[in-house]
Amino acid sequence: MENLTLTGTTNINGTGNTLNNIITGNSGNNILNSATGIDTLIGGLGNDTYQVDTTTDTITENANQGTDTVQSSVTYTLGNNLENLTLTGTTNINGTGNTLNNIITGNSGNNILNGATGIDTLIGGLGNDTYQVDTTTDTITENANQGTDTVQSSVTYTLGNNLENLTLTGTTNINGTGNTLNNIITGNSGNNILNGATGIDTLIGGLGNDTYQIDTNTDTITENANQGTDTVQSSVTYTLGNNLENLTLTGTTNINGTGNTLNNIITGNSGNNILNGSDGNDTLIGGTGNDTLTGGAGSDKFTFNNRNEEIDTITDFLSSQGDKITVSAAGFGGGLAAGVAITAAQFVLGTTALNASNRFIYNTITGGLFFDGDGTGTLAAIQIATLSSKPTLTASNILVLV
Repeated sequence: MENLTLTGTTNINGTGNTLNNIITGNSGNNILNSATGIDTLIGGLGNDTYQVDTTTDTITENANQGTDTVQSSVTYTLGNNLENLTLTGTTNINGTGNTLNNIITGNSGNNILNGATGIDTLIGGLGNDTYQVDTTTDTITENANQGTDTVQSSVTYTLGNNLENLTLTGTTNINGTGNTLNNIITGNSGNNILNGATGIDTLIGGLGNDTYQIDTNTDTITENANQGTDTVQSSVTYTLGNNLENLTLTGTTNINGTGNTLNNIITGNSGNNILNGSDGNDTLIGGTGNDTLTGGAGSDKFTFNNRNEEIDTITDFLSSQGDKITVSAAGFGGGLAAGVAITAAQFVLGTTALNASNRFIYNTITGGLFFDGDGTGTLAAIQIATLSSKPTLTASNILVLV
């Protein structure tokens, strides 16, 4: 017998045989099973269930004919007007949705679930499942102890409960955030912000100028050479690993930052920080707080963005290495102009300004460096740094930036 048509309105079911069948449902809720053969299943009205075991089966469903589900033991993509897909068995197979709002449910194998467009719900179940999403309106449901699961996302995404890993896809500048588990978060080729949240996390930036946000030294950052200019934002004491260029300390705690062999930019927070550039031509920015700055080897810059950032200590200023003190014209005032060199008249050795032109006063006895906004005027000189080794300092050692 080749074909089967269900009649009436009762919820009844139809199953084919080994031939190529056409099985047509009635207006009730039917279960249509193709069995073997290359079959055509036509549900009609009602909330129908289609059971398929081969992608050569054809399902025909018109719009507005109920909420229909395909149960498939093979990799399957929902056709038009089919709402839901449930993978069956234990084989590693995959499921893909359509333009509707789909519910896609995996089996006990390792599944790849992709809702396509629409506001979709993806349910992995057992196995090491992969969820492919393109909108934050998709919902992923994963219970505890159901494998190691990965979300592949082309949009900014935060891992929900019981999801271990996140991989950003495409080339767009998007961001990825973990959860309380030990996550592996991998960026795409754009500029990504990766945040492991709590847990012992591994962050892999890839190409692009990436930013890593960490809150524990147990997090691991993997960055290869020549993959952009990358920044670590850390709320704990941190030392830059290989191929990481910049470090910014966050929060208000007294924490420390150390560079590597690259040319680093290391920026302190509002606490009292110890910043060490290590090797390379580094820029150290203490910010507010009484910071200790060590450039290390190379031609280093010690940067002050405001004259009221308290007093930093520079431990190893060496003009012979090309070290410079850089100040912000906007943050200091006093007639300083960005890109215009400090003149000899604006720099004086001693303890006080000698005339109205003096702006920087260097005490060779104490190593104290002061800024005076009006020289011998009414403004008081403000100490901005102490050069602990008391090196020789001249106007040429100070640069004015924006």
